[in-house]
Amino acid sequence: MRDWLKAFRPASFRGVPFFVEVEEAEGGRRVAVSPIAYSDLHVTEDMGGQVRPFVLSAYIVGDIADASTRSFIAALNAPGPATLVLPMLGPVLVRVPHWRLSRELGRAGYVGFEIDFVSAGLASLPFAAVPGAFAIAAKIAAGIDILASAAAFRMRDVAPGQAAPSAIAAASAAALMATVADAAELPAEKRPAIADQIATITRLSAEPVAQAGPIAAAIVSTVGAIADVASPAEAVEAFAVAAVPAGNDVFGLVAAAAFATGFCQTLAAGDYLSRQDARRARDRISPVVDPVLEALAAGIDVAVSEWLGEIAATAASDLSAVAANRAPLVSVQTEISLPATALAYALYGDAGRAGELVRRNSVATPAAMPISFEAIAP
Repeated sequence: MRDWLKAFRPASFRGVPFFVEVEEAEGGRRVAVSPIAYSDLHVTEDMGGQVRPFVLSAYIVGDIADASTRSFIAALNAPGPATLVLPMLGPVLVRVPHWRLSRELGRAGYVGFEIDFVSAGLASLPFAAVPGAFAIAAKIAAGIDILASAAAFRMRDVAPGQAAPSAIAAASAAALMATVADAAELPAEKRPAIADQIATITRLSAEPVAQAGPIAAAIVSTVGAIADVASPAEAVEAFAVAAVPAGNDVFGLVAAAAFATGFCQTLAAGDYLSRQDARRARDRISPVVDPVLEALAAGIDVAVSEWLGEIAATAASDLSAVAANRAPLVSVQTEISLPATALAYALYGDAGRAGELVRRNSVATPAAMPISFEAIAP
């Protein structure tokens, strides 16, 4: 018979442990129902998933219940999303809209809580250059729970004395993210928050077994935060390839998957002026994603591979749609060398597009364009 006392995970929030009396969750789809006039039929349309609430009856108990309660309250009141480890459902990234404490005189050393959690979702609505970037950002956020659960499951049987390689892999992932953040042109106002997230991963890496879920969740959310604002895509691309681990350590695999999805997001957010530009961007997806999928196949839950594959497919499909709606590149020949402003006016009736011609053809002297160059078809 199964030992149910050992079947469930120890509950925690922001790393602060507590006990759970009742664990409740809800889910479902937002379905729009449209009746058809003069008919017994109707139309149902799937509008996406419902916001997932989690309701817990929790408690703190013991001789130091008062001190532990203060720590738990601080965790509940702290701003921003954080990882909640549920006994049965595992790690999820959540926010805390409401909690309530109760203490009874006749139950000294016992403090009860009723807590409402809600899945974290996106930090803000990213108005991306291309709609596909928004869809990918949403998929990355949705995958945080998937990777956290997969990492926690993989690490469950690892003895603390055998966890040194995993600790190194988690710390290496944090260091790699710090390098990417430095290489990417991140807005100054975003850098402190991302640096704090990276520091959290480094701190958690000291306990790779106990903190496996939170480490994986933090890796994915941090790479997603970098990808939201990274420019150019090359800053993420190089490290997506470098992140593929030689072995199959779980945190190396999580980092590789996270960087691959971040690269897909930065590509989808790009601004492609010509059909060929969008197609070239689409063709960059496979060389980055395929090695990661191959590594994931042997080392982590299949749901992670499916998640990455879906994001790559979304990026490829979106870039194909962009390509179909852009003008092609053409080769322009002139008898003599002319200034870029004159050529831009002749081609587009807009001398302001001279910089576009200069950048596309890597011209050092805008006043003297080559007699053969590339331009977007008028």
